[in-house]
Amino acid sequence: SLRSTSDKKNSGIKASTVGLVPSVPGIGFHVRNSLRGINLKLSEISEVAMWRMAAATFISSLVLFHRSIDSRLVILWNWLQNSQDLLPRMFRHDHWEWMLAVSAFLVWIHGFWFADKAVSRAANQGKVHPWRKFRLQDRYEYQKLRRELQNRSQNDEEVDPDTQAPLVVTKQTEWNWKAWICELPVYMLPLFLIDKLFPRRAAKIARWAAPTTFQICRDVTAALMVYDFLFFCNHFLMHKIPFFYNTLHKKHHINKECRAAEVVRLSMVEEVVEVGFSIIALNNLKCHPVARSIYNCIITFLLTELHCGFDFPWTPQNVVPFGFATGSRRHHYHHRFGRHYYQKFFCHVDRLFGFMQKKDGSILEESVEPFENIPASWAKTT
Repeated sequence: SLRSTSDKKNSGIKASTVGLVPSVPGIGFHVRNSLRGINLKLSEISEVAMWRMAAATFISSLVLFHRSIDSRLVILWNWLQNSQDLLPRMFRHDHWEWMLAVSAFLVWIHGFWFADKAVSRAANQGKVHPWRKFRLQDRYEYQKLRRELQNRSQNDEEVDPDTQAPLVVTKQTEWNWKAWICELPVYMLPLFLIDKLFPRRAAKIARWAAPTTFQICRDVTAALMVYDFLFFCNHFLMHKIPFFYNTLHKKHHINKECRAAEVVRLSMVEEVVEVGFSIIALNNLKCHPVARSIYNCIITFLLTELHCGFDFPWTPQNVVPFGFATGSRRHHYHHRFGRHYYQKFFCHVDRLFGFMQKKDGSILEESVEPFENIPASWAKTT
């Protein structure tokens, strides 16, 4: 009986001791903690840095998996050359390239139109849209207001630019709806007639082998750089020779504040010249037909983004390092003040000749730099 009693006491002590031992966390606990840590670190990374990481991942994937992509490009090219499906037949048609460019313009321009409309609708309702901080006209008006209030504060007036920024509805320029009546036919008609008189695309496509990943990247990049240099030379002369500016280029500068549809507000001569620059670049570099199609989609986006009036964190001016891309901020500056930034996509030639805004602390410099001073009233978006 004594032994049973002691056994009971020992078992009770063991049970109580087991109850005091802390439970070991499982693998799920560690996974959740790790995910929380990653999420916290990602929240501290700026939007621009995240888009740069995405771009670097995309480019790295092209390099790492180029052999796999090349094998699929062979399948794609055989399909485009030989299939009787709708898309391959369209691809082989003489009208394909300029119809693709027009369709791409339609998508890009109206995409930015919807963004404009959303921001304006919220402002008319006394609200702040999350995209307002990206719209360049709103930024510029706020930058002017902030400087005015700072000057008043130096005169012993107690004002806080961030908290006293009023929610003024920005007066925007009229949307260029006439482009679909005027500029579009001027662009399409000559190309349509040339294609009808000189059908050639199907025969040319038959002579090409399948493209490679690096070939497409090389063709598109080189064509953009050649086009950009040719445009720089033409654009610089348009601004420096009064006759050329007044008769050919002034139409494009009617509005100082850009919106996406301004991209097609061009004189007839400008339309012919700029399309000609693309044709010269693509033909002289002997770009592959697939690369030409991708080029048309990319160049129409870049042209529209220049005039869109927004500075989204995913645009090339923010993603491309070292300030190598011109982007909407710099091109908006060019429209506002009529000088500097004569290139469209890159700015190495502008930088070489000094056609850049100096770092002088002025509002002009501030307008081409990333927007740092977001007003408190804009941070509380609805």
